[in-house]
Amino acid sequence: MRRSRFLPCSIAVLVVFGLLSGCSRGPSEEDLARQEMEGQLATLQQQYQDLQQVRADLAAAEVLLAEIEATKERDRSEEQVAELDELPARIELLNATKDEKYEEVQATLADFLNVALNEFPEHPGTIEGLGIYADEAILIARDTVIQAGDYKKAIGQLDAAASYFDSLDLPQYQPLTDEIATLQEMRFITRERFDLVKKNMTMDEVKEIAGYPYYQNIQRNEKQGVETWLYRKKEGGAAAIYFKMKTSKVYNKNFEAVKMKVVE
Repeated sequence: MRRSRFLPCSIAVLVVFGLLSGCSRGPSEEDLARQEMEGQLATLQQQYQDLQQVRADLAAAEVLLAEIEATKERDRSEEQVAELDELPARIELLNATKDEKYEEVQATLADFLNVALNEFPEHPGTIEGLGIYADEAILIARDTVIQAGDYKKAIGQLDAAASYFDSLDLPQYQPLTDEIATLQEMRFITRERFDLVKKNMTMDEVKEIAGYPYYQNIQRNEKQGVETWLYRKKEGGAAAIYFKMKTSKVYNKNFEAVKMKVVE
């Protein structure tokens, strides 16, 4: 409609220069601001696509390296030997590229949302930007759990992301809602999950079932060669899973190991 409205004037300019004043009014400040925001969104979309591609390339390289390292040296093909030589450098470069592109995305996302949330909350791009923000918050929360076993902090990070949807009266972002529910479920050990932990399970297998122990609730006894993981129970106290440090495998467990409150 805008084009049909202004086209006659643009033609008239060629005939009668004096009519230019009737067509001189340009887009409003709001229109210009919207155009700028939409330009930021286009930049953000491209940057995020690039970041996701680097992440995928990095994951593929790490999987390939693990597969080659798991293959006995005498069974490795010439191609695998060559890849083994160059994969560490490739992974290092991909990690550096990932960090660089992540910072770019975060900077653009912050600028975009600062305008979008305050000036154009109902614009479809605003919801898309919030989706990217929520997806990144999920990754940060997962890292918080993996690195420190801090489910409480991770849930707080996701609650902060969810608050933006609430502030605009938007439906909650389902992946965000699902992730919060998962973290809430894993925050405390239950008898059912505890009973699934069996002798000789690896630490990774235990994490899949019982979750990641809070870093201050990991105890190592070098003299006895035992590592103990304490898991908080919702009703108080903690259950314990014991590993032989030599094998990093479960050798014992006790659901009633700690009666008193342990570190949050």
